[in-house]
Amino acid sequence: MISQFRKHRLFFLSLGGAILTFLFFGVNTIAYQVLIIDKHSEGQDQLLDYVIELRNELKNYHILPYALADNSTLLAFMKNQENPELTQRLQRHLEDLTHVSKTQDWFILSNKGDLLVSSEQSPNFNLDDYFDKKILSNILKEQQGEYILVSGYNPTNYKSSHLVLAPVYTSKGLVGAVAVRINVSNLIERWNLLDDLVVMTDQNNLIFLANKLNRALEKNWFEKNTDVQFLNHTRSKISNLNGESYLLQDVTLDDLKWKIHYLSNLKNLQKKAQNIAFISLGIAALIFLFWLYRRERALKIATKLENENLIASSNQQQRILIENTHVGLLQLTKRGEISFVNPMGLRYFGQNTKLNSHYLSEFLPPCPENQNALSVINTLQAEDVESGIIAANLLEQEVRLKKENGKTFPALLSVSSLEWTGSQGYLVTLIDISKRKKAELNLLEANSLLEERVLERTQALEAAQKELLRTEKLAAIGQMSTAIAHELNQPLTGIKTLAYTAELLLKRQDSEQALKVLNDLASLVVRMQDLTSELKVLAYRRPEKLAPTSVKESVQRAIESLGEEVQGISWEIKLNNLDQVIAEPTRLERIFSNLISNSVQACYELKITPCIQISLQEHDKEIIISYQDNGPGIEKSKLPHIFEPFFTTKPIGKGLGLGMAISANLAKDMNGTLKASHNESSQLVFRLTLLKA
Repeated sequence: MISQFRKHRLFFLSLGGAILTFLFFGVNTIAYQVLIIDKHSEGQDQLLDYVIELRNELKNYHILPYALADNSTLLAFMKNQENPELTQRLQRHLEDLTHVSKTQDWFILSNKGDLLVSSEQSPNFNLDDYFDKKILSNILKEQQGEYILVSGYNPTNYKSSHLVLAPVYTSKGLVGAVAVRINVSNLIERWNLLDDLVVMTDQNNLIFLANKLNRALEKNWFEKNTDVQFLNHTRSKISNLNGESYLLQDVTLDDLKWKIHYLSNLKNLQKKAQNIAFISLGIAALIFLFWLYRRERALKIATKLENENLIASSNQQQRILIENTHVGLLQLTKRGEISFVNPMGLRYFGQNTKLNSHYLSEFLPPCPENQNALSVINTLQAEDVESGIIAANLLEQEVRLKKENGKTFPALLSVSSLEWTGSQGYLVTLIDISKRKKAELNLLEANSLLEERVLERTQALEAAQKELLRTEKLAAIGQMSTAIAHELNQPLTGIKTLAYTAELLLKRQDSEQALKVLNDLASLVVRMQDLTSELKVLAYRRPEKLAPTSVKESVQRAIESLGEEVQGISWEIKLNNLDQVIAEPTRLERIFSNLISNSVQACYELKITPCIQISLQEHDKEIIISYQDNGPGIEKSKLPHIFEPFFTTKPIGKGLGLGMAISANLAKDMNGTLKASHNESSQLVFRLTLLKA
């Protein structure tokens, strides 16, 4: 387990880093979910508070228009709208109410929605820009005297306006209404929103109030949000405004059809989640480091115990090895005294022999074999002896040791220096070689007997070899004699016949016919001369001087020398004029002539058109010329004999079998070789190897 942890330490560290990274992102995600759920809950409570405050704010405006609905001046004005005095008095009254109620404007409307009188507190405000007359008229008729709150929107200025209406009745019925323009913006200003946003929309989904980003909000901005689901399966929406994310929550006022949209800024939540993740990561990292520290400490303790166990085990193994080894081991002190002997050493000297506190020289009797060992071991008693002397002079020295009974035995003695903490000594190795000495004597005796037998056998083999060589020579001479006799008997018989015929013709005085007979006789003599000249080639001397020779020219001269014999042959010669070898032109031409002649004769016997391929390859300082034909070739069993003299596959009388033997000798004379082998297609290929020029 410990070794596996050390071996894969990098893997465990990488795994720990990966776990911490996963922990960071996991904690960050969970913390963010918890915080956003809490934020969502806070938003719900905040929305409820906003609704209550809005309701309380609007209640303060409910009774304002009713305070003027029964006013005598207003009722008189409704009956006589053209009276300037009543109009002026009513206008001043409206202005006073505006100041007292802290509203924006007061209006007197007709039952058809027309503006009759205004407090004119807002000179830039035009009621027609926000409200439609027909809509106001219909609302007055539908409400039947109840409290009315109407919202209007000016798309040009991106503003909304709100009116609280109270109907005005006379004996003629509904004649108009008192309208108060209220302002709820101060309500939002009282709300401490910090980074959050509040947006209010009317029944037409038009924004009429927003504490921030009023112009940045599009008409249908709330429809472009992203739906989300939290870990507690609560659903909400996320809105992105000006590069920041907001949690969107809203509530609808059923009677007014207003919506309050509360947007909670999530920037701080993300930072808090990251901080929580970093803190968790730090805690986990500390725990991991503490675990690593404990683990490392445990590993050190385990390693120490393991080392102690290994040392104890090693000591035990060494003790077992020393006690059970088949070699005698002695430990000497710095001065050469024996301090330890293993059981095999006691067995060598005798079980009752006292070796401890004795010098090793006491067990080395003075004899020629022990002279070198005694001179070195005696130096151990001298002061400041160098261990290098021991290593150089006592390494497998053959000595004789004395047993307890006084007998001696041969042994191999080795002494090497030992150094350990605070002391120095020597290790002596003893190997009893009594059996080996006895085996050596037996081996020497067996070797001497074997040498005598080998000498006798060699003499017999030499005699048999001489007899075999003589027999082979006689067989070769007999084969050659048969072939020569056959080749010479035919022309000799012809010469004899022609000589007799010439004699008869001369007696008849037919000189013309006699001359013809004599010419035939001369051709037979020439044939015999050609035969004997081939025999002379075998005894050619080496050429005295070799020179650069063109391979291509030698092939061409060989073809020309064969004359009509090579007519109709298909040639594939892949040679260059610059390909030259170290050779004698005549001998090289003779080799090609012999090869081509053999190919032609073999192909004509099978009545096939000869096709000869000659190519060349360079290899280091040599040139290899490959020669191949489409003939029948030769059997693999006969291939090793193809260059032997008088070996031929032709019947007697067709050839002596000297062509290939002569060609091989010619190649050898030019420091080259001529070999034959079969290629992958089992076709016979000759390869002539010569030195490159």
